[in-house]
This record gives sequence, C-alpha cells and structure tokens, in this order.
Amino acid sequence: MHLSMRSEYCRVSGTVHAEEAPLSSLPMYDVFLGGSCGTTVWRRQLVIPFLKKKAISYYDPQRSVWSENMIYEESIAKERSSLFLFVIDPATVNATSFLEIAYFAARKSPKLVVVFLGKTEWKQKAHPDDLPDRNRTCMLLDRILDAHDVPMLYSIQDALDYIEEEIIGNKRWSDALRVPCQRLSFLSLRTKRVARAAQFRARGAWLRMISYARHVTLACAADAIIFIVCQMVAPNIPIYFILLPLFLLNIIVIFATERLQRYRARRPRAVADSSCFPPRTSAAIPSPRMATTLTPLNPIHSKNHLIRSKRFCDGIIDDGFSLFTVPELSRRRSQNGRVMNTLTPAHIELASSALDDTSWVNRVVIPYMDRNNLRYSRFLVMNDVEPENRMKCLVTWSSQMKHFFYHIPSTRFFLSGMVEVAYMLGHTNWQVTVCVPKEAECLEAPAANEDEVARAFRRRRNDCYQIAFCYLKDMAKRRQCRIFSELEDALQYMSKMSSVGS
Repeated sequence: MHLSMRSEYCRVSGTVHAEEAPLSSLPMYDVFLGGSCGTTVWRRQLVIPFLKKKAISYYDPQRSVWSENMIYEESIAKERSSLFLFVIDPATVNATSFLEIAYFAARKSPKLVVVFLGKTEWKQKAHPDDLPDRNRTCMLLDRILDAHDVPMLYSIQDALDYIEEEIIGNKRWSDALRVPCQRLSFLSLRTKRVARAAQFRARGAWLRMISYARHVTLACAADAIIFIVCQMVAPNIPIYFILLPLFLLNIIVIFATERLQRYRARRPRAVADSSCFPPRTSAAIPSPRMATTLTPLNPIHSKNHLIRSKRFCDGIIDDGFSLFTVPELSRRRSQNGRVMNTLTPAHIELASSALDDTSWVNRVVIPYMDRNNLRYSRFLVMNDVEPENRMKCLVTWSSQMKHFFYHIPSTRFFLSGMVEVAYMLGHTNWQVTVCVPKEAECLEAPAANEDEVARAFRRRRNDCYQIAFCYLKDMAKRRQCRIFSELEDALQYMSKMSSVGS
C-alpha cells in the first residue's frame, strides 16, 4: 500500500507528553489520545495545548507513516494509560477507532470517553456500497456504549472538561497542590463539586420537607374529619375521649411508616433483568451543550412494544440459564466395569454480520455440527431478531462462559462485523472463532468504468479497513483466538476447541 494512502489512517509508536521519559521506564500516561488521525488537527490545535497547560501527561499515536509493528507499542501505552479518549472525525473512516472503542467498552475500562463529531455526516459520507454498513456500525456503537454506560460527547470542549474533572478533580489534595499548573484547576473543580453536592442536598431536603408537609396536611385533614364525624354521631362524648385515640393512632401510623421505610432501605428490590433498558450516564461535568445535541439511544416505544420486548428477552434469559449457562460438566459412564467421566461439548453460538445471508449456515455449518454432535444456537443469525434484543442478550451473557463462531461472509457488513467481533473479544470469558473470506476483506472495483475520484476513495477505504483488520487480528491473538479465511478450517478449529474447552 502506498504511504499516501496510509497517511490518513496512521498509527504511531511515538510518545509525546508534558514531561519526557525514556520508553524503557514505561511511563504512566493520564490520557491516551485515540481516534481520527491523518490530516485531522484536533490533537495539536485543541487537545494537546490544553493538556500541556494543565500538566496532564498523554500519549499521541498520530504520525505520518503507519506500520504493523506499532500495534504492540500502542498496546503498551494503552495498558499504561488512565483514560482513553477517542475522537471520531467524519472527515476520516475511523475503522480502527470503532474496534478499539467496542473492545475497551467490553473490558469495562473504568475511564473511556467517546467524542463523535458529526455522526450523521459520517454515516452519509461513505462509498455507496458501504452506506448500510456505516448505519449499522453507528447503531451498534450506540448500543454498546449505552449498555456499558460509556459517555458519548459531541464536542471537544466537553471532552476537555471531562478530562479535567477525571484527571485533576479526582486527585488527592497533596498530589494536586504539588503541581503548580493544577492548583487553580483543582481548587475550582473541588469548589464546584462541593457546590453541586450542597445543591443536591438542599434539593433533597426541600423535597423531603414538601413530602412531610403533605403528609402532615393529609393527617390533619383526616383527624379533623374523624373528629367532626364523632361529634355529629355522639355529641355528648367528652372531647378528650376523641383526641386521645386520634393522637395514639397518629403515633402508631408514624411508627409503622418509619419501620416500613427502614425495611425497604435494608431490603433491595428484586430486579428480574436490569439490562432491558439501562440508564444513560452523562459526563462528569454537566454541560448545556450536551443537553442540546445529545439524542436518546433508546427511542420511546409504546407500552405494548415494551411489554413484548421484555417478555421476549425474559424468555431468552430463562432459556439461557437452562441451556446455555450451565452446561453438563461431566457425565459418569460405565465402560468395561470402569467408571469414567465424559465431558459433554460446550454450547456454540453461531453469529454473522450479514443476517440476510445465512445460506452458509444451512449448507455447511449445521451439517458439520450434526455430524460432530456439537450443540449450537442460531439465535444470533436470525434475521427477525431485533437489534436491541441481540445486544441485550450479549450483555446478559457477559458473565457466562461462551464460545462464538462468527462469520463475515462479504464486504457489505465488514466494518460492523469487525466491531462486533472486537466487542466479543473484549470479554475474557468468551472464546471466539472468526471466519473472514478473502473476498470480504477488500472492496473490488465495479464492472463499469470507475473514475479517479471513486477509485482513490475505494482504495483509501480498503487501506483503512485492512489496518483495522490488523488490529482485530492482534486482539484475537492476545485472547488466543483464531481468524480463518476458509469456513472448513474455522469449523475444524472450533470443533477442536469446543471439545478441549468442555
């Protein structure tokens, strides 16, 4: 590939930070500046000057030339970084960034923030053959970030505020005051944090006062009604015979209410499935810009739709607990008078990026599974499964031991398939076997005449996807997973690993 083609999607091993340190000492970086590279200027014009001003160390992977040996050096920097910042610029393809975001979200990285500049523009600015894949990738990324409560911002300034709050605001007093460039910011952030906490407590106290006043008003009204009724029914009864029981009744009601509230506070509510509609967290620093630009990832559905979705997902989860989660670990059999333990095969989840092209399942995979007595599920290759339920099941399975067989049959959904595979590889308790045919790796030239602009765009797209594919292979290698180009080889390896892992 030409260097000019690679320059837009460059990755680098060089390190630039506020205080230089030798590479052999493996310095601890505060921020890893991931995301768009190439001709983008958001690093050197906006982020890096801010980080230098605040004495925040960082790792900058942007250089003019990319080589495959830089993947290892970047991985070291990622392991030594406290916060991952990924800025997605619509001017570039950003294939590698999507994979890394999905991977770190699955690993539950404590500090991961994503800035998406112009999501609509990125979805529409693509090769005509890649438009459906772009839209599917954006929806998949939204669901991944939403499921793992990863904040998505829409401006660089919001990201800088978030970095300052997380890096400087969470330091200890002695550590922050030791750095002159961070003293003023630290005091300002702590003051704002105290003010927000005081405002929150004041609001809570005001709401409690309103609640108490409402309860007292209702109690007084009830007492007055009871007193009037008693006077009308039996006017000769002394007043203290009515007021004393009412006073005792109020004490009993107050005591019972307090005990009930304490009981509810000690006993957590039983939640059948909290992954159906997870809450969306915002940035550490509330910003008015987010309120105007943030779009809900979970659209508003009708009540019947929510009930149907909940019932469907509950059925999948129940089935998972009975069939997927608890495989038969061993079975005692008697052979020639000897009792032996025989391990049963593990359950295999079939998955694909192209849900409308599942001919390979019935033609090749299912016959192979039946011949080798392998247990499998076709849930993730069913075209009628809603994407929300697909992601919901993946989140539900995150604590279970799983073996996935993922197939990317063509270039139509190559990027979204790689993103989903990277998300699966991020789970340390999942085994993933991937099959990517050679014809799915690159977008071939059309049969009709192709102008120079379209040819350059297609080649640039292929170069970017190939670099992302190299990162995906490195992720799989670190997880001791394999990526094959032939379906038969992938099935044989999957069968071998399934029998060994069970």
